[in-house]
Amino acid sequence: MRYGILVGAVAAIVIVLATGCSAISGKGEKKEAPGQVVSLSDLPAPAKATIERLTAGGQIKQIEKAEEGGAVIYDVEATVGEKDVEYDVAADGKVLTSEESVPFASVPTAVAAAASQYFGSAQGLKASKEIEAGKTFYEVEGKKAGKAIALKLDDAGQILEEEK
Repeated sequence: MRYGILVGAVAAIVIVLATGCSAISGKGEKKEAPGQVVSLSDLPAPAKATIERLTAGGQIKQIEKAEEGGAVIYDVEATVGEKDVEYDVAADGKVLTSEESVPFASVPTAVAAAASQYFGSAQGLKASKEIEAGKTFYEVEGKKAGKAIALKLDDAGQILEEEK
């Protein structure tokens, strides 16, 4: 009887440790809290003017209002020309991040090599270029073991985040 309880307790601890370690370490799957969908007319004038300028001639798909570090941020998804674009714009109109779709063949060699190695091939991979705080990053989307995954890499090809 005691042996069975001991085995059960050890199994429970192993399961908790195995599933909880990635959450505790901050590594693993990236999850974002959903924002509140808003319309362009709901935005403060500076943010609205910036978003209108950035998406001129295109079509806004969605704007989400979120709070990060006590500041209001507007996450804008749009299509401009033939590119999918995404911007994070502060209430004062400052562009915090920009992201646009790019052909996978145009990413730096180190990024292409790291993504191809991770996914097992370059076939079917989609890429985007992100500029955040003056630094350039690349997001590569593909499938591994049948699951859709997005990787965030620096321009040297180092994987910074994995989003499932």
